Amino acid sequence: MLPILFEDNYLLAIDKPAGLQSDKDKHRNPSVEREVAEYFRKTFPWKKQLVVGLTHRLDRAVSGVLLISKTPATIKSLAAQFEARSVSKFYFAILEKCPPADEGELVHWIKKDDLAKRAVVVNPHTKASQECRLRYKVLEKKGEKCLAEIELLTGRYHQIRVQMAAIGCPVLGDEKYGGGGMKSDISMIHLHAHRLAFDHPKTGERIEVNAPLPNLGEWPAWK
Repeated sequence: MLPILFEDNYLLAIDKPAGLQSDKDKHRNPSVEREVAEYFRKTFPWKKQLVVGLTHRLDRAVSGVLLISKTPATIKSLAAQFEARSVSKFYFAILEKCPPADEGELVHWIKKDDLAKRAVVVNPHTKASQECRLRYKVLEKKGEKCLAEIELLTGRYHQIRVQMAAIGCPVLGDEKYGGGGMKSDISMIHLHAHRLAFDHPKTGERIEVNAPLPNLGEWPAWK
């Protein structure tokens, strides 16, 4: 089973490794959804009503906190929180080039290119485009590279990857958006969902879940 960061009768938060997709596909490839379903089956065989409710997703190449609902009511509650943008989402990223300012807010309009499986920055008036916003703060610099903490203010397809690349600061290893410089052949980029905060759907208590940095690629050098 994947590393468990938080669990109760309503929720499960795991530390998703890079290279593992969130939801299952028709080819039955390994996925978080399949592994969690098997965990529920073996650990709680008497709880036939448990569901594997992915309330959000992480790109296959991204690691970190992934929150899973166990009941339909929890799915509904968390979906409403994500929709209202009351869930706090923070990432660590190693950027191949430091931004001109050590902290700031980025606003772009992007459109998903389904054929190329990527997002592109477009004019705000482009049909089917979506506004995306994030805040970033540079925490440490090493040469041209830097470690940044990024807070997602919206949740769009490949948002962090495309927005940082748009200002000339791609995520290390993210070849799809102009990154490179990998020292490892594993399926990953240096983007990690390290903190997620939300209101518990049953108690209303504010819950914060943290995931440690991976011991892969260039992450150990920034711990």
